[in-house]
Amino acid sequence: MATATATELLPPSGSIPRLTKIWRGLWMFAAIVITLVVVVSLLRPHEPVHPSSATDAPAETLEPIRVISSGLIAISRETPLNKELTAVNIATDRISLPLISVSGTIVAHVREGEGSFEERWQFNSSELSTLYADLLHVLTEIEFAQSQLAKTKELAIAETSYLEANVKRLMSVPSGTVPEKDILQAKAALLQAQIQREKEVFTAESTLRNALQQKLVIERNLSRAGVEPLVFGRAVDHMVLVSANVPEAQVSQIHTGQLCEVQFYGYLDVVFPAQVETISSTLTPERRTLRVLFYVSDVNDVLKPGMFAEVGLGTDERPAIQIPATALLHIGRNDYVLRDAGSDQWSVTKVRVGEIRHEQCEVLEGLKDGDRIISRGAILLKTVAAQSLTIPGRVAVKP
Repeated sequence: MATATATELLPPSGSIPRLTKIWRGLWMFAAIVITLVVVVSLLRPHEPVHPSSATDAPAETLEPIRVISSGLIAISRETPLNKELTAVNIATDRISLPLISVSGTIVAHVREGEGSFEERWQFNSSELSTLYADLLHVLTEIEFAQSQLAKTKELAIAETSYLEANVKRLMSVPSGTVPEKDILQAKAALLQAQIQREKEVFTAESTLRNALQQKLVIERNLSRAGVEPLVFGRAVDHMVLVSANVPEAQVSQIHTGQLCEVQFYGYLDVVFPAQVETISSTLTPERRTLRVLFYVSDVNDVLKPGMFAEVGLGTDERPAIQIPATALLHIGRNDYVLRDAGSDQWSVTKVRVGEIRHEQCEVLEGLKDGDRIISRGAILLKTVAAQSLTIPGRVAVKP
């Protein structure tokens, strides 16, 4: 018996019942629809389901950290972030730590020995030595010019007084006793003496003015070179002058007579007490810094011109508030801390601080005794704090 092939077993297309074709079409359409529904449901984003979603609680309670208004944020107690935050109460204490530190160098020194102070100054550069020699020379010229001017004026007064008296004497005698020629000669001699003496006084005054102008030029050059000329008049034995440049942003923290401490790289184990001797009247145009001279007493005569030093300005004992450095948030050009505003709210407070020492920094402005701030973990809130500062109005508008 012959075996039937697969083609022979299939019924011809024309023999498939019409009802079967309809059912097949319906099943294929239903399968396509179901497939599309499944694909769409898989691709559509789903919102997380919260246990409290069925309640009518406001949306804000679902945000652990949020901006309340300009410079004010709120931190929910329910957020796990609270475990990373530490708040401390700050208090005023008395400290003597330096406000700022700058690098400097010894520019002048009164060496030990006999003789006047003018002869014992030593400098760290030939430029300063030359300028100081020029200053001494012009001071001598000024002294001489002042003496000459005084004597010239004295001579002019004496001579003119004598000639005036002679004219008065000749004119007081009875008429006809003294020839008119003698009287005219006496008047001419008086006038000639007045003209000559005025000329001599003017010359002496010009010489003095030129010397004074030269002195001003030399003093300006000394200031530019790092030494204010007035310190030479305050010279004492063992005097050492250290010059340092203080940044423009910190000049408000220094004043004449302010106590400081200096450490020299050659004697790192020794701290030399110092004080601000002079403050320059102008800023350096290149670096926008103010040159400050510090007076250090070197009783052991171990310090030499040119030595480098580290100067800590402002060691006067004072009441101050210190906070951990971790509490600071540097946003833009300013420093901020998060200060407790009550009701789980924190104010983004601007502060002005000194240098960081031993992981602490002194608050110069912005906080007061008794304030409470976030000390540890504040950096985690920097983005939200910065966002709150960008809000122009008082109330933040939630997007």
